[in-house]
Amino acid sequence: MEENINIVIRMLKKYPMQYIGVIGRDGKPKVKPFEFKFEEGGKLWFDVMKNQETYNEIKRNPYIEITVADRETTQWIRIDGKVRFVDSPDMRRKIIASSPILRGVCGSDDNSDVQPFTLDDVTVELSSLDTGMERRRFEL
Repeated sequence: MEENINIVIRMLKKYPMQYIGVIGRDGKPKVKPFEFKFEEGGKLWFDVMKNQETYNEIKRNPYIEITVADRETTQWIRIDGKVRFVDSPDMRRKIIASSPILRGVCGSDDNSDVQPFTLDDVTVELSSLDTGMERRRFEL
C-alpha cells in the first residue's frame, strides 16, 4: 500500500495542477483544473471554495475522478473516489499554507470559504499510451 500511495504522490507532485471530473448540476460531465495539496495519513487532500459551483456539484454528487498525464512519456494516472468534506480549521490552515495559489486567492490563512476534502473508496489506474507499459489498477 505504501508503495502505491508513493507512486500517486510522485505523479501528483510532478504535475500539481490536475483535472477533476464532476457531474454538473445540469447532469452533464464537467472537467475543471484542480490542485492536489498533500498526503497525510494515507489520504490525499484537496480543497474547493464554498462559493464556487464545483462545491455545489460535489455536494450533489460526491463521486469524482482526477487525472493528469505526462506529455513526454505519455504516462497517465486516474484517481476516482468519493469526496469526504472535512470541516476542520486546522486542516483549512494547512491546506491554505500548502498552496501559493490558494494563499493569493484567500488573502488569509483561515478563509472559511476554503473547504478541505479527502477521498474515500479510492481506485487508481496507471497507464500509458506507450503499448509497452502494462495498465495497473489498485486501491488506496
